[in-house]
Formats: sequence, structure tokens, C-alpha cells
Amino acid sequence: MKRTIKIIAIVTALVLVVTLVCACDGRGDNKKANVSSYVSHTVKVNAEGKLKILQLTDTHFINSEVTNDDVLLNYSLRDEWAMTAIRSVIESANPDMIVLTGDSIFTLENIEFITKTKDNYAAFKKVANYIDSFNIPWAFVFGNHDEEGSLGGKILKNGTKKQKGEAAKKKLGEYLLSTNIKNCLYANGPENINGLGNYIINVVNKDGSLNNSLVMLDSGSYLEGDQRKYEYVHDDQLEWYETAIRDIARVEKKDMVQSLIFQHIPMIEFENALVKFQGALEALGENWQDTIKYSGTERTLTVDGEPITYHFGVYNEGEVCASYIGEWNGVTYDGGHEFQKITELGSTKYVFCGHDHRNTYSITYKGVCLTYGMSIDYSANGLLPGEAQNVYNTTEQRGGTLITLNADSSVTLTQVPFTRNLYQEALAAQNA
Repeated sequence: MKRTIKIIAIVTALVLVVTLVCACDGRGDNKKANVSSYVSHTVKVNAEGKLKILQLTDTHFINSEVTNDDVLLNYSLRDEWAMTAIRSVIESANPDMIVLTGDSIFTLENIEFITKTKDNYAAFKKVANYIDSFNIPWAFVFGNHDEEGSLGGKILKNGTKKQKGEAAKKKLGEYLLSTNIKNCLYANGPENINGLGNYIINVVNKDGSLNNSLVMLDSGSYLEGDQRKYEYVHDDQLEWYETAIRDIARVEKKDMVQSLIFQHIPMIEFENALVKFQGALEALGENWQDTIKYSGTERTLTVDGEPITYHFGVYNEGEVCASYIGEWNGVTYDGGHEFQKITELGSTKYVFCGHDHRNTYSITYKGVCLTYGMSIDYSANGLLPGEAQNVYNTTEQRGGTLITLNADSSVTLTQVPFTRNLYQEALAAQNA
């Protein structure tokens, strides 16, 4: 009898150890025992009962060693400038968490003749190590440029561009999950749906209740064969998103929970909302550029019987590079059904993207706040001398977006601009 009791005690202890190990993935997470299986990580609010999230996007590291007496041709400076901007924004925002919304690197093979590098793996490790060095928990979603470079071809000799891109992303994801990186909350997510890095982070209050769920989605890259026709969040990802949110609500014993979505490529509603708001301004006899392109002044107008609020930021890209709508290679694309799913489910009230480097606006449309992150970019728009001067002398697009989750689960958005002109500073130093 005593031996049986001893065996039961040993088994019970082993089960307890396994349970404790499964409850923590080794990166300092504090998971609730009854957390939904769809949640990859859990983070707690800070001492003030809030969580300050800094969105950084389009950092565009190129890892070039090309030097030149001409500042515009000294490509080794580009990553240095990006790191200076990142550090300044992080120090200004003092965040509890960072989210990188894609295009962390810019290593296209067709620009190798300029930068003398196409190694996206080396560039990716450089930016990942730099972000990790701040010892702040950070999350990551893929953008269209992250997969571009020589890595995919090295892994997969034969295959389509899309297949090589997927292979590259898998390798990059492995690096984020490696022991080289200590603070990243990235997860690969389910294998049976489109994309890589579809995962959820729960933010919990001091009492353990849910504040918000942070949904990371892979918005893809390009339709096969065309660099200017962008992909979208697929229906199987949206089904996973809905199932996950409903399961989190079940665990929390709520009809619905609040959530935020982070992705790279904007959905078409970023453009639709802007066009409607622009039309409403023009109908009032106002110059839409005064509000949308130059000042970024908050304004609410009623369009088709519903309010649209333009919060801040500017429309300065000249276009919205959203998911493609139209026919391509005999296939008709409708831009995806993400916004429809978001409004039907009623959980997500904030969506954050990157992608368009000089669009920084935030606009609420049909009850959902659609926000572009301020970019870091020193390479995608500016590799050629003629365009570099224009980009570097225009600084209002550069910075980060501070997303504060308050104790009552409400959300406050603040832009954190980086206004130093590092190009002019480098010129001055060169001419001194």
C-alpha cells in the first residue's frame, strides 16, 4: 500500500513539473493556467496598469559595407542611420513592448549592383539582434521584403519565387526562435493555414483578467510574378482568427474580447476610408490636402450616414499600396475579406500596418481604427542619388507609433516622430 502511494506521489510530482514547464516557454511569460490554446504568449501590464506598445515598421536594413566619399553613395551609413532613429524613438517612447510590422530588411537581388549584398539572412540577423539588445519584449510579423534576397534560393534550388520566399521566411523565423534571441515573442503559428507567424499574444491586467489580445497576421507578399500586386490575409487565416478569438472569449467567460491586429500590407479599406473622407472634404469646398496631406488634423465627417474620423498623420505616399483587386494571370482577386470578418466578429477595433513608407495616417472607418505606422526607412526610398535627397530632406514620415493599452482596455495612440535629418548631419560632418 505504501509503495502504491509513493508511486502515485511521484507521478503527481512529474505531472506538476510538466505542467509548470508547459506554462512557460522560457522567455519570461506569465501565462494564466486556463489560457486558450490559441495564445502563444502572455504579457502583463506595467506597474501603472497599462501596456505601452511601440510599433516600428519598415526598418529596411541592407547590411551593406559599401563606402564612398559621397554621403549619398555611402551605403554603409544606411543601417547606422536606421539604428540611430530606432534608438531615439525607443528612448522617447519608453515602451513595455515593441512590435515590428514587417519589411525589417531590404535586400532585393536586383539592387545588389548598388549595395553589393543580397544576403537577407545576414541583414535579418543584424536587425533582430539590434532590436533584441534593448531587452524589451518584442513581436514580429513578416513583410513582403523580408523574404527577398539570396536565402530562399540557397535553401530551395528549384521552385517558384513564392516557394523560395516561404523557405526564406521559415529560416528567418527559426532565427527568432533560436537561443541567439532572448526577448522576441514570435511564434510560427499553425502550419495548416497560409502565411507564417500567425499568432496571438494576450495582455493581462494585474488581477489576471484579459486586457486585450494582440493578433499577429502574415499578410503575404506578392501575387506570383508581379512585384506591385500585393497579397492579402487569406480566408483560412481569417477562420483561424475567428476561432481563436471565440475560444479566448470562452476561456475569459465573455461574449467577446477586445483585440488589436498587426500586419504589414494594408487592406483596401485603408484606401476606401481615405477616398470617402477626401470626397466629403471636397464637397464642403475645402482643400483636402490641407487636412490629409500636410497637417494631419483630427476631423470627423459624416459620410453615407456614418462617421469617419481622421485622427492624425499624413497621406504622402501618393497611393495606398493595398491588397490587389482585379484580374491577374487569368485569376480575379477581390483584395481579401479581412475587414468584413473584423466588422462581423466585433472584436478588433484597431488595425496597424506598415508598407507605405510615407503614409502615416490613422482613420476610423465603420468603427475600426486603421493606422499606418511611421516608418524608419533609409533604403527602400533613397538608394539612388536623385531620390535620396528628397527622401532624406523630408523627415515627417519617420518615427514610431505608441499604442497604450489602458487599465480599462481602452487604447490611446500617439505618434513618436524622429525629426533629425541624419543626411544633412552627415553632409555637415563630411564638409567640416
